[in-house]
Amino acid sequence: MLKTLSIENFTVFQNAKLQFSPGLNVIVGENGTGKSHLLKLGYTILKTLESFGDKAPAREVAEREFAKNLVDIFRPEALGRLASRVQGCSASSVSAEWGGKGKLGFSFSTRKTEKVDIWPSPKYEELSSSMLFIPPKEILSVFEGLQATLKKRELAFDGTYLDLADALSSATLRGKRPSDIANLINSLEYTIDASVVKKDNRFYLRSKRTGSKVEAPLVAEGHCKIGMLVYLILNGELRNKSSLFWDEPEANLNPRLLVKLAQILVELSKVMQVTIATHSLFLLRELEILQEQKKLSKARYFGLHMTDNGVEVLSGKSSNDIGDIAALEANLDQSDRYMNLAYEEALNA
Repeated sequence: MLKTLSIENFTVFQNAKLQFSPGLNVIVGENGTGKSHLLKLGYTILKTLESFGDKAPAREVAEREFAKNLVDIFRPEALGRLASRVQGCSASSVSAEWGGKGKLGFSFSTRKTEKVDIWPSPKYEELSSSMLFIPPKEILSVFEGLQATLKKRELAFDGTYLDLADALSSATLRGKRPSDIANLINSLEYTIDASVVKKDNRFYLRSKRTGSKVEAPLVAEGHCKIGMLVYLILNGELRNKSSLFWDEPEANLNPRLLVKLAQILVELSKVMQVTIATHSLFLLRELEILQEQKKLSKARYFGLHMTDNGVEVLSGKSSNDIGDIAALEANLDQSDRYMNLAYEEALNA
């Protein structure tokens, strides 16, 4: 579980510090403010730490592994491209805290290519569970052959897609599931009215009502996204104390499913750390409603704002603490304009 993340001169961020909730974390901002970058950075750090297992790595091994994963996940031309070029400084620094006492920091300059420089006296702590990154595009419908293709060929996909394909390749677990996990699976399957089946390396959704099986490419993308979650829980890739990073979970979901999605995110956050990046005012409002109803207790919100000195991050326990987000304000403005127009038409009728 990621506790804090501090960054200086990293991509669009000149100076930012984030303190995460162990439950649900919601990152909101306009296009270009670095929402996906924050998710990818948090994921990259945890992924790299996971590769070390329960043993502290040799310093140079750790420095090269962090650099390799940053390039793999962000896909810059070179590591140094991730460092912001600001006046008087051409280096980036990142520090993170995780688990109980885990802590480390590293830096790299614009000239770095193969390794970062880890700060003295890091405190390594083995991660308690897995982590997973879900990009905006679902891959259930294109899973067949995707994993092998990504491994064999240089395609324009960042490493999160291969990681997700690897996670989906595992078979489902056997045996009785804990009640909280079983309830979560039932809730997800109820949402899409189907169970998820994988046969001959291809995914299908089986209708709860008719029992008929439909191949994933013929299923609505929104249902495939929920189906991915179902299977990742069934095969144990998502479990208690996992860390889930989900970029634009609302993409291609209709309002009815967004209501369900908010409930799903809340239920997930009760057993694992969930961090999402979203543009959706509708989803944000649904989460606020659940928070007001005391169904969401562990939450933190982050608002990203473009300034002359890079992106500023405001955070708090409520969306009221993160400032005015222009993208969200545009939604509210449209609603006001529509209501005013309807009111004028009613007066003239």
